Amino acid sequence: MKNLEKILGVATPELLDSQYVVAVVRHKGVVRWLLLEPESLILDWIKQRDEFIAAGYQFPDLNVIAAQRGGIVVLDQDTVDDFLRAPEVHELSLDFLRKALLERFQSAHSWWDVAFLFPIAFVDFDRKSFAGFYQNGPCLERYVPDGWDGEFTDFANTYPEEVFPTTDKFWIVDGQDLLRELNERGRTVDVTRIKVD
Repeated sequence: MKNLEKILGVATPELLDSQYVVAVVRHKGVVRWLLLEPESLILDWIKQRDEFIAAGYQFPDLNVIAAQRGGIVVLDQDTVDDFLRAPEVHELSLDFLRKALLERFQSAHSWWDVAFLFPIAFVDFDRKSFAGFYQNGPCLERYVPDGWDGEFTDFANTYPEEVFPTTDKFWIVDGQDLLRELNERGRTVDVTRIKVD
């Protein structure tokens, strides 16, 4: 962590723990990297509440939950500016993420060793779309505002250049795709484990 302190932008080292996740936000053509609590990526808390109640479960008061992200109950193209200014939302620089990955890259056996650096969601306020790609937690893509599309997809590798430009991907370094290399390392480790077993 001491090296991270030298390269951190707005965020602090304490934020890089399991209670926070990284997400990509595209708004007015600009891609931003955010560090926030995973619950902040449930764009429409009314939909989640209604689903819980319909299933017979209790749900916390929406005003209490909304306090986690600047009082916003439904995060959409009309509330995104307030969201981005909320003190609970921490913007990360591309340089910070790249340096954090490079510090760990040589010793990483697979993507799993650096997963906390990679985004679990791509929220595109320009196209009114949400893409989730994560290993646990609620189905974030189910709780999108009316008129939005939500999907579970590997946006890091499948989104077109005009939506998620290569220049905005911290894992592309000097033309080398470090994410792809980490995934290949993971496959090699898995194959080796299978042969040993």
